[in-house]
Amino acid sequence: MSNLYHGSVVRNLKTLEPRKRYTPSQTIEYAAIYATPLPGFAAAHSFAWSSDEGVELDVENGKVTMLIPETLKERLSIPISIYTLPPDTFELTKEEGTGATWHSTQPVNILQEKKYSSVLEALTENGVELTFK
Repeated sequence: MSNLYHGSVVRNLKTLEPRKRYTPSQTIEYAAIYATPLPGFAAAHSFAWSSDEGVELDVENGKVTMLIPETLKERLSIPISIYTLPPDTFELTKEEGTGATWHSTQPVNILQEKKYSSVLEALTENGVELTFK
């Protein structure tokens, strides 16, 4: 497997540590680092949002699509980073439905950081098909 990507509002990290995360179905009970082989999917997870707020995210044949309510559009203006990670300690997250999420339960050293001036820039540059409602 090639490198993986992790999006975050936190910049200048050198290592990622496993953390528990909120999942809508509460099916993931372990602390982990989440990553994806799709930079656009990483960008889509780089900022705070919830499906409870009307956000929809999907992956089909490697194409990432995202539906965002107009009321959340301002969140797309914050700067983010997408980190490149080695795949060595990652495994597919079976509990996640898109098949685009991998996780590691060990700390991971970051290979590279790409900074974006906004979430919108990262989504657009990484080919995410955005729709606002």
